Amino acid sequence: MDPWQLIVTPGQSGHQNMQRDLELFQANERSGERTTLRLYSWQPRCLSLGYSQKMEEAVDLARAKALGWDIVQRPTGGGIVFHNEAEVTYSLVTAIANPLLPEGMVPSYQKLSEAVVLGLRHLGINAQVNHSPLPGPQSPSHLCFSYPAEYEVVFNGIKLVGSAQKRGRKTLLQQGSIFVRDTEPAAFSLLKQPAKEYNAVSVEGILGRVAGFDEITGALRKGFEECFKIKLQS
Repeated sequence: MDPWQLIVTPGQSGHQNMQRDLELFQANERSGERTTLRLYSWQPRCLSLGYSQKMEEAVDLARAKALGWDIVQRPTGGGIVFHNEAEVTYSLVTAIANPLLPEGMVPSYQKLSEAVVLGLRHLGINAQVNHSPLPGPQSPSHLCFSYPAEYEVVFNGIKLVGSAQKRGRKTLLQQGSIFVRDTEPAAFSLLKQPAKEYNAVSVEGILGRVAGFDEITGALRKGFEECFKIKLQS
């Protein structure tokens, strides 16, 4: 089996981050390139929407630009996410038939959440995979971090990591955002539909200190290596 590749890219724009993930996904669809785990952060701060959400309907674009927020559409689904510059995101591109992943979208989603949980435990965070059923249908402008979906990563039942998956003919892309630092209240004024706050807990809120990019990505690397019994190659 080909080795898994690790790419660490701090401080890229929303467009750069989404374009890179999509390029890796499309390359794998064409030629079945090896599995790639990307760990990255965002600069400037960025609001991202799920692929089915309509940017003009959900976001006050002029206000976002005035306040210095980037706006981008994700190739995966889910709700709106505010990515501040402390946040760390992971993306995994691999074959749907990867023998290290269980068959089916939901089982593979759960397995990847387990890898993230193992990583967070290296930070001293006793995170868990949520096993509660999904809530009822949500509005298209629903915030990603307003509730934990089934098999997402939680701390004491409160959402800590939001993830979503895209599938092609033979490739899957899973993206997940680790909520590292609380979102500034002014960010919610960018939304056209009222929203006060996330119902989520941050890494900083749990640890009572700031966890840096290198510390978090190092922990995530260990979590994926332990979960899949692999050695990531940089």
